[in-house]
Amino acid sequence: MSTTRIKASDRTKVCQQIVTELKKKYGSRTPKADRTVLDSLLFAICLEGTPHDQAEAALLKFQESFFDYNEARVSSITELQKVFVELSEPEWRAMRVRESLQIIFEGRYSYDIEDFKKKNLDAAEKYLKNIKSLTPFVIDYTMMTTLGSHTVPVNSSILECCIVLGLLPADTDISSAGDQLKAAVRKADAPLFFYLINELANDENYATLIHELDPPDQDDQMATLKHSTPHLKELLAGKLKSNSKPAKKSTSSSKTKSTAEKAPKKKTSKKTASTTAQKSSGTTKKKTAKKATKKK
Repeated sequence: MSTTRIKASDRTKVCQQIVTELKKKYGSRTPKADRTVLDSLLFAICLEGTPHDQAEAALLKFQESFFDYNEARVSSITELQKVFVELSEPEWRAMRVRESLQIIFEGRYSYDIEDFKKKNLDAAEKYLKNIKSLTPFVIDYTMMTTLGSHTVPVNSSILECCIVLGLLPADTDISSAGDQLKAAVRKADAPLFFYLINELANDENYATLIHELDPPDQDDQMATLKHSTPHLKELLAGKLKSNSKPAKKSTSSSKTKSTAEKAPKKKTSKKTASTTAQKSSGTTKKKTAKKATKKK
């Protein structure tokens, strides 16, 4: 394997190229949103593993489905998850929304947490981590959008996308992925980079293929990194094909049937049949003779 050390500047250049390509597909600006801190947190829960427009629709549906956040806080998970049925893992999202509302309300008897913006980064992060069910993705997104924190939120779909493109090594985990991308993307560019890579990672036209593709060759990681942009172009152009083999349609019952059909049927030769018949006839004659002897 190549021992060439990849510098942050090397990855920065590639990230800029990727942004340029993705702008053509998803636009050159992040969607405008004037949200409170709490709404940003709730939106992040909707956004994880989801395209931006679907997350916005889910948050709006949630807000319209309950009289206020207090009603949502005292609702059951079953009632809450109905709001998120259009997204993956609705129960997962419902649980995080309710726990967030409960902890915030229990701490201040209101849902106004706008003073969050006045906290320093460490205090703000500590406050969010007090909500145990929140993922690093939700925390990083809330920090990025409400405090302008220099971070790139990463979850499993974004990580998988970056690895398949060759932007990150195959053995990268979520926490180190965030650090590597943060070092490569300027603070001012982070929101746009995140928006674009999240759209690609969760685009229904590419998500399944991205999941099925194998990571590129890791023997020369610098070469792999430099090929990230051409690789992205091939993906968007539909030139990449899945490496997974089609699943076999046969079931256990059909396999049994197939085996039975293939098994050769035993044929009885004429000679065998004749011998069997003769033995049977002889046996019958002997039995008849014995009966006749007894009668006498």
